[in-house]
Amino acid sequence: MKMKWYPLFGSVQEMDDRFMGKQTLVHKTMFGEALLVKQEGTYLAFRNKCPHQGKPLNECRLEKEHIVCPYHQYHFSTETGRGHGLYLEKFELRIDEKGVFLGKEVWSLF
Repeated sequence: MKMKWYPLFGSVQEMDDRFMGKQTLVHKTMFGEALLVKQEGTYLAFRNKCPHQGKPLNECRLEKEHIVCPYHQYHFSTETGRGHGLYLEKFELRIDEKGVFLGKEVWSLF
């Protein structure tokens, strides 16, 4: 597997402005929606899909270090994505002087 990086925002400030004071943000990517989480000055990214029934996490809330699904109140760790025997798919974020990038593992023969 190889990590491929996809541009999300031109800068951290651009991304932070999109949060508009909230702790979560749903952002469309070329492979679906990502749920971005701002937690204590750290940014995290997950697939915007609850693994329980595949519902979107658009109206989720954060409780301490957990993302809480708005439909069935399942709690998922912001550190690991784990909760209730299931896992939220977590993405890597890379933030540098060129912008904010979302990392996704892809299959590669080379």
